[in-house]
Amino acid sequence: MANIAPPERSSDPLTGQYVRQGSKLTGPVTLLLVHRASTTKAKAETFVLRVADDGKRSYVSSLWDGPSPGTYALEYRGVRYAVTLTDDAATVTTGPAGSPQYINGASGHSTSAPR
Repeated sequence: MANIAPPERSSDPLTGQYVRQGSKLTGPVTLLLVHRASTTKAKAETFVLRVADDGKRSYVSSLWDGPSPGTYALEYRGVRYAVTLTDDAATVTTGPAGSPQYINGASGHSTSAPR
């Protein structure tokens, strides 16, 4: 029996350019921005779901306020990402090393991602 290598997985599966249509981001993967009805200090108002090809949705991360308007942060599978949102597009890049205050901290920040 031959050894078959498993399919390669991108180390940064969310990184890339997205087209934004309301709360749906279409790019390397499909993401949904979902607003929580109620929050706590440890949870942001908005969270992100990943939509698989078969339509199943899985939780990605809370979407935390970034250092400037229109910028946000999330963490997925141990990788920190910076997210820039406009009305019609989004860019997801790997974030800087270290743990910014707005990730995994009960900072009390709320996110008001543009709708």
